[in-house]
Amino acid sequence: MPNFWRAPTDNDRGNGQHTRNQTWRDAGARRRVTEVKVRALGDRAVEIKVTGTLPTTTESAYSTTYTVFGNGEIKVDNTLHPGAANLPYIPEVGTLLFLPRGLDRLHWYGRGPEENHWDRNTGTDVGLYSGTVAEQWTPYIRPQENGNKTDVRWVALTDRRGVGLLATGEPLLEVNASHFTPEDLSAGARHDYQLTPRDAVVLRLSHRQMGVGGDNSWGAHTHDEFKLFADRDYAYTYRLRPLTDVKEATAASRRPTAAG
Repeated sequence: MPNFWRAPTDNDRGNGQHTRNQTWRDAGARRRVTEVKVRALGDRAVEIKVTGTLPTTTESAYSTTYTVFGNGEIKVDNTLHPGAANLPYIPEVGTLLFLPRGLDRLHWYGRGPEENHWDRNTGTDVGLYSGTVAEQWTPYIRPQENGNKTDVRWVALTDRRGVGLLATGEPLLEVNASHFTPEDLSAGARHDYQLTPRDAVVLRLSHRQMGVGGDNSWGAHTHDEFKLFADRDYAYTYRLRPLTDVKEATAASRRPTAAG
């Protein structure tokens, strides 16, 4: 589903972002699909275009176009058209996917190994990293947004054998893999032990998440250059591929869609 929310950080709460931007919190969950169009692209693929509206203060529009190829690959094109320029800036422009719990090994080519954000990533290097989904959790005193990765070329969620799903950015994504949704972490839990992990892997493939700020924690805003303002449209693309061996992820990510 489209997702436009990140769990409030301590900095967000300090400056009131979690209430000021509330219109985006369940915009994806409460979306209304207005049209689904299906057309064949020759004998190679089928295109499924889903368009709809989001119940923001001024109604917004979105679309997701899936191009499904015969070899199991799916190209996903996403757009967001905010309904008014004066809507609050957007915490995240992305997609939320639920994967089987068994795909609990995360591998990525991007910034790491620790969490990093748009305005807090120059201390992390681009490289190949891996770990369990549970290991991506950062134990803040109060549960909040954590575990984000920026400048991701590809990400794979696999089982212990290295079999699973490969997602490739065109060109880059932000990625978060967790056993919690942003809403799970927004519902008021004050400590980790009050949370119940989902029996699934929650994968967020995002165009961008707003910065986390940090000039102080009691009122300073994220700098404007790291905000997602509602006065423009957003579009991003990624590809999903079945993966039979995670060692082949880099080579597979470089292949053109449905080639080879």
